[in-house]
Amino acid sequence: MENYRVIVANITWNKFGWRNIYINPKAGHKHARNHPGGECLNFDFNKKGLDDEQNVYGFVQWTAAPTKLSKDAVIIFYSKNTDKGEGEIVGIYGDVKILKEEKEIEFDGFENNTLVSNIVAKKELSLLFPIPLKSFKYSDGKRLVPQVGYTYKPIEFAEKIIVDEIKELKKAGIRLDEYEKLQKIYRFVTGRKYNLSEEDDSDLKEQEELLPLVKTALNRKQIIKELQNLKPQDPETVEFKGKQYKRDNKTIAELKVYRDFKCQICGYRIIKKDKSYYIEAAHIIEKRNKGPETPDNILILCPNHHKEFDLGEKKIIKKTKDKMIFELNGKRYNIDLTIK
Repeated sequence: MENYRVIVANITWNKFGWRNIYINPKAGHKHARNHPGGECLNFDFNKKGLDDEQNVYGFVQWTAAPTKLSKDAVIIFYSKNTDKGEGEIVGIYGDVKILKEEKEIEFDGFENNTLVSNIVAKKELSLLFPIPLKSFKYSDGKRLVPQVGYTYKPIEFAEKIIVDEIKELKKAGIRLDEYEKLQKIYRFVTGRKYNLSEEDDSDLKEQEELLPLVKTALNRKQIIKELQNLKPQDPETVEFKGKQYKRDNKTIAELKVYRDFKCQICGYRIIKKDKSYYIEAAHIIEKRNKGPETPDNILILCPNHHKEFDLGEKKIIKKTKDKMIFELNGKRYNIDLTIK
């Protein structure tokens, strides 16, 4: 039954990351161009009256539901990004079961105001990928899965997808909980613990370690001076408080403190249980595209706006060292990038 454990399923593109209702005017099939797809909320894990602490309910538009699905099944979600015109692997459900009877709840906005679910998965093993993977790498340039439907894949395929996403998160410095969740999913899929080298998880841990040190050891003038003098060609490591750190991680920590842990789009900041603050860093030009780790290329954002910035419909209208004007899902923003 191992051959029936991994499914790649197609879902209609959703520029809101499958957390909000969306009608895609560029969808490949007519119904999706006129109605929100049932998969619109696949990665909203707190749907009222449906999801619970352990489970998330979702939807796949099968041509016919799989007749064979082994225990501990996995669904990897593929979507055609109609804004970019390219296929992407966007997320995963773990420990999936196909419902014998579809589950329906009243939900405004869907056809007949009814949300239909035909699959259920474990919430702790399911994740919207913070960085979508280009699907052509895994399909010799062809479409990975039919427009409406699914395909079976070997367990090695799922393992490679998870490992590639872990590597992308490591390079981009994404939040630690998503990084750790992927490792849990890897263990569920393979039965093995993901072998992390010290380098693999050091960036995320360093950023967390550096925040209180920067706050207590540097005053605002010192932080400003360091950020203003930062150059892309500076050494990759720096000594701080008697220990060697990656300069990129120290830069992100300093920017979070300088921006007072407030989102540069909405001004919101999250208070944690220990009364410290949580905020994230987003790269305007991604690190994988050789974006520099300098203040004019990093936005300090709340988790919601970080996700929207990465996944939403984005158009940069003007970008200088001091400011950026851009549109995000139809709203215009003017962001100050200066350090002064």
